[in-house]
Amino acid sequence: MVANAVGLLLSILLIFPKVGLIFGEWTYGRWLPLHLNWQLYGWTALPLVAWVFFLLPQSRNSLAKASCLGIRAWSAVLALGGISWLTGHTSGKIFLDWTGFLRVLFPAVILYLWGVLALAWYRGEKRNWFVVPGLLVLLAVPFGLYFASSPEVYPHVDQSTGGPTGASLLNSTLSVVFLLLILPLALRHKPPGKSLDRLVWGFFAVNFFLGLYSETLPHSHHHPGQITCLASLLLWLGLLPYYYSKQEWKTPHPLWQKAMFVWLGVLILNGFITFLPGILDRLKFSNALVAHSHLAMAGFTTSLLIFVLQQILPQKIALRMNNRRAFWSWHLATAGYIVLMIFAGIFESTDPSFLTYPGVLRDTLYGLRSLSGLALFLVSIHWWKALQS
Repeated sequence: MVANAVGLLLSILLIFPKVGLIFGEWTYGRWLPLHLNWQLYGWTALPLVAWVFFLLPQSRNSLAKASCLGIRAWSAVLALGGISWLTGHTSGKIFLDWTGFLRVLFPAVILYLWGVLALAWYRGEKRNWFVVPGLLVLLAVPFGLYFASSPEVYPHVDQSTGGPTGASLLNSTLSVVFLLLILPLALRHKPPGKSLDRLVWGFFAVNFFLGLYSETLPHSHHHPGQITCLASLLLWLGLLPYYYSKQEWKTPHPLWQKAMFVWLGVLILNGFITFLPGILDRLKFSNALVAHSHLAMAGFTTSLLIFVLQQILPQKIALRMNNRRAFWSWHLATAGYIVLMIFAGIFESTDPSFLTYPGVLRDTLYGLRSLSGLALFLVSIHWWKALQS
């Protein structure tokens, strides 16, 4: 809710820059990390942390206090991060703005929570050894975050655009596909059948090796191999919804599940089309990228997280997220936001001065964008209140 409020403020500052004088040195560039990082490490991360703890029931009784301490520490570090970013301390890397003592403190909190999870597994009466690989993967997260936050570490980029390579887009999307594939394994009552499981995991294995192969290709969106490997993601548009339709869920809430796959389909198509030669060259680092990021976060990720929360929360609480007015308000506002920013990106690509000087068209697009942001903020307030009652 607070991250959405900051996002609304950012959209207003783009229309009325003089509003920024109220905040003194807290400029647009200092508010931006709050919006991005509180969305990623607050809204996106914490429901997934809840899901991981849900998989180890022991952590919710004898280790309940230790778990709550970790979550409060997580939120406290995000608050400290907000102060740090507003005062101009950042690594300069988007989503990896941790610097100074916070670069150590936040991974330390994650490591603490990992210790609680490991202890919960160790104390369990029936230890499931299949959990061990998952714990080992999670153990790498705090160390990976510390390493990636270094200003000296950067991934490969497309030399002709300065943007991501096809390989990075493919492999980052595959990590999301992997999450979607293991989710039913943890939450379903009855498997859909071994043949379907073999099909989806077999195709994932092929896709995984394509991702490794694409890393060896020239890092250019003009290379046919990069385009072909990235196109392999399109097969998931039908396979994943079919796979989910065959599951028996603990709490069948099709509303958010359907929204999740609609947004995932649009996200994959948008990512593939904008990567193509002639399109990426024009839309790189424009408002079209802003549209893509909100498509990923406000559209797909939010739908996924609410679907996950509805599977792990008590039925009475889960139903509070099914208010249809709030549901449609969120998705229509998100869709409007995305369409507006795609148009802004197109105008921006044809006229670089489009965003530099105020104009009727620019201000209209940005004004409508702020209204969409306001709607998202109001819906998040509704959800917050609903979960307090």
